[in-house]
Amino acid sequence: MGARVRALLLAQLLVRAGLRGQDVQDLDQLFPGKAPGTRASPRRAPEPERKGRLIFSSPRPGFENSSLLTWPCGRRTVSTTRVVGGKDSELGRWPWQGSLRLWGAHHCGASLLNRRWVLSAAHCFEKHTDPFEWSVQFGELSASPSIWNLEAYYNRYQVEEIILNPMYLGASSSDIALLKLSSSVTYNKYIHPVCVAASSSEFQNQTDCWVTGWGHIGEDQVLPAPYLLQEVQVGIINTTMCNYLYTQPLVRYDIWGDMVCAGDSQGGKDACFGDSGGPLACEKRGVWIQVGIVSWGSGCGRPNRPGVYTNVSRHFNWIRMLVARGSTHRLEPSRLLLPLAVLWAGLPQPA
Repeated sequence: MGARVRALLLAQLLVRAGLRGQDVQDLDQLFPGKAPGTRASPRRAPEPERKGRLIFSSPRPGFENSSLLTWPCGRRTVSTTRVVGGKDSELGRWPWQGSLRLWGAHHCGASLLNRRWVLSAAHCFEKHTDPFEWSVQFGELSASPSIWNLEAYYNRYQVEEIILNPMYLGASSSDIALLKLSSSVTYNKYIHPVCVAASSSEFQNQTDCWVTGWGHIGEDQVLPAPYLLQEVQVGIINTTMCNYLYTQPLVRYDIWGDMVCAGDSQGGKDACFGDSGGPLACEKRGVWIQVGIVSWGSGCGRPNRPGVYTNVSRHFNWIRMLVARGSTHRLEPSRLLLPLAVLWAGLPQPA
């Protein structure tokens, strides 16, 4: 009896430690920034074809500290370098990149905003709206990690709630969704949130932005095994120029509202099928800002057809409102400590 009591006391201590840690994690909230700022869905011609950071900011000029923690957003631990025209990435280079998974299989891209919130594209959920069907994988270079990879299993999080932008009506505009996870993400050197900004004007015509994903590496070329995350450097193309490019021969599409274009007018660098919902990120003063969400395009990597992305800054207030309103202070035992507590307590026990 004495041993069992000691085991139960130890279990309680472990759970309380987990609760305290969870309490701190769940205090993450989003605040306004002061910066000036799978292509997975079906492609239906002649319609535009789908392509498919709690803001932890360091105290740098132009960014609002948005977390009670010391983890800044938009930082990465790996700085070296198919998406179309891209190359294999490296683990930790894009620590906010998530694989949005439908019944366990990669379907779209996503990005980590904070411990409970994830950003993706609304069109990824046109046919499947039940959160139970969805999970998000973080911290893995492959879209298909080994079944023996316990770390990958640990860093796969169930979606609790799917929130589509109320202005999204199935067309190209307002193609943005927020996902609330059922448990808090554990940060490490390979899992880290991206920043978002209230304005993207300072990124106009910036040439060294990056798009990442596990989608096709060509219009008719799937990503081969071992299905490694692809990255490609692209330039932001202003709306006037993008509209001009999309008037070039055959079909014309209008770029308007909350859309932002990125790629190369000569083609060859673009997101593709399976990249939908993933991030278009640009660096500013050592901090990575998510400027766009992979949304749609005409083919993949075609000349005069740059990729079209949802402009995240146009939805900044919507993101801020939902994250602030949805923040919870409910304490939950950590996923690791609770099983340990149960084991130490010797449960279940016979009557």
